[in-house]
Amino acid sequence: MDIWFHLANVLYVVSYLVTDIMWLRALAVAGGLSSLTWTLTAPTPSPTFIGWTLVYNTINIVQIARLWRERRPVRLEAAAQVLYTAAFRTLTPREFQRLLAAGRWEEAPAKTILIQEGTNPDRMLVLASGHAAVKARGREIATLGSGQFAGEMSFLTGAKTTAAVEAVEPVRFVSWATADLEHFLGQHPEARAALQLVIGRDLASKLSDRGKL
Repeated sequence: MDIWFHLANVLYVVSYLVTDIMWLRALAVAGGLSSLTWTLTAPTPSPTFIGWTLVYNTINIVQIARLWRERRPVRLEAAAQVLYTAAFRTLTPREFQRLLAAGRWEEAPAKTILIQEGTNPDRMLVLASGHAAVKARGREIATLGSGQFAGEMSFLTGAKTTAAVEAVEPVRFVSWATADLEHFLGQHPEARAALQLVIGRDLASKLSDRGKL
């Protein structure tokens, strides 16, 4: 019946007009099903046409399932939610969840040196709770709190650290091995720009605070 053929083409046209990729794929699947109905009701159905239509529909259905999973709401644990609110709101919750998975939660007692001065640290970290002192040549020049980074300049530039970071009380933080973080950002380039913005804001805040000293 030609009505199925015309309906399929209408659905394809509409799919090209929508801007949401999930709707585009859903309409393409509907158009494919209409095309299958049309060819199966023809006097001599084309096996080649049926085969390729099934291939296209299968690809679209798989991609729809992937997009649906990506768009499901993300529920963060309490500590992760606090850290997300404090520093990572330029990332989507799902991007932040993935970023956390690339690192690890750690705890350290007071007086622990988190970042050594004059070194190329093999990690970057962000405080989730507690405070740490930034010390240059033994003199305290700043204090870090929840949502602030340590080792970020070395990560961005590859240069040696110009100050040490020492816990002044028990702290909890997330750390990323430099190699693991680079690997993660290489796989998720959209997260790299968002993370650079987060770090940039943190650096601007530190410079502003230092200027008030």
